[in-house]
Amino acid sequence: MGWFSKLLLPGRLRTGPTALLPARPDPKTLLAVAQLADPEARTDGDDILAGGSRIQSPVELTGDVLAKLGVPDEDRLWACRIAAEGPLPVDFFDKSLAEGIAYRLGGWSLCQGEPLDPAEDGGDPLVYLPAVPEPEEILPILRGLLGPVEAVDTEQWPEGELVDGVVHVPVRRGRVADVYAGADLLVTVEEGHRMPPAAQTRWPYLTEIAIARVSPIARSEEAREDAGLPGTAPGDAADGPAEDVTSTDATASAPDTGSHTEGAPEDPLIAAGIVDGDMVREDDKRVELVGRAAIAVTLANGLRGIAADSRGFQLVEPADALPGGYA
Repeated sequence: MGWFSKLLLPGRLRTGPTALLPARPDPKTLLAVAQLADPEARTDGDDILAGGSRIQSPVELTGDVLAKLGVPDEDRLWACRIAAEGPLPVDFFDKSLAEGIAYRLGGWSLCQGEPLDPAEDGGDPLVYLPAVPEPEEILPILRGLLGPVEAVDTEQWPEGELVDGVVHVPVRRGRVADVYAGADLLVTVEEGHRMPPAAQTRWPYLTEIAIARVSPIARSEEAREDAGLPGTAPGDAADGPAEDVTSTDATASAPDTGSHTEGAPEDPLIAAGIVDGDMVREDDKRVELVGRAAIAVTLANGLRGIAADSRGFQLVEPADALPGGYA
């Protein structure tokens, strides 16, 4: 690379979605990761084409360049810039692609000058479906998976109906079609989403899909607002602009769902300093994420859908939802 190209490099990487990786990725591994987001991803010389985007070949970055990019405490990383191939990618797929590659290869993502560690937020597992499933189809699959409910909380779910330990709320307003709530987890079924590349490959004859989102019950207030159910804040969020199906923004402000809650007695081993409390809570988050991914995979198998993470990368097994799986 010439000196002039090196001079322009930080600016190009800062403006375009870029995956910053701890080691130079093997081309076959990088292609395999890209094919989780777009099964039809293919090599093009040293680059990879996926979902209307070009994943450029890795470039080595040293500490001085990384400092200009705002990435601290790193001496060397490898950058894979994601560039639009033709028209701009739908639903910011290039940004999701950079985040998903970094998530699986243990790196950072960089977009519009802001470095992000995607491992800090695994997001909500999703299931892509060709159509909204009928309650008779999905309820037998969810039975026992969400934490059994003994009675409907009429304040929280005034329109809810208890069926085999699951509260079914038929919304059918705006984007949200149905909500299925258990004691611990929530499945929100949304309709009218654009086609991500993985769904386009499976259902080329469709123009839109439904999505089932598996989230902690602690976010039920947000779900009720999204659904426009009674008792929510003014405004019908479900009738707003189309949501990015691979975005994690909707869950970024959600409360910590780890086992440690304010006011709860702390584990004596943590209090004594024998066990690292942050590590325990991080492990709890990983277990909880894998548990929700397992529900997504089960739903996908039962309803002939596609399980994916919040960035649109397919999940074959629940453990695929964890960061660093291809590192």
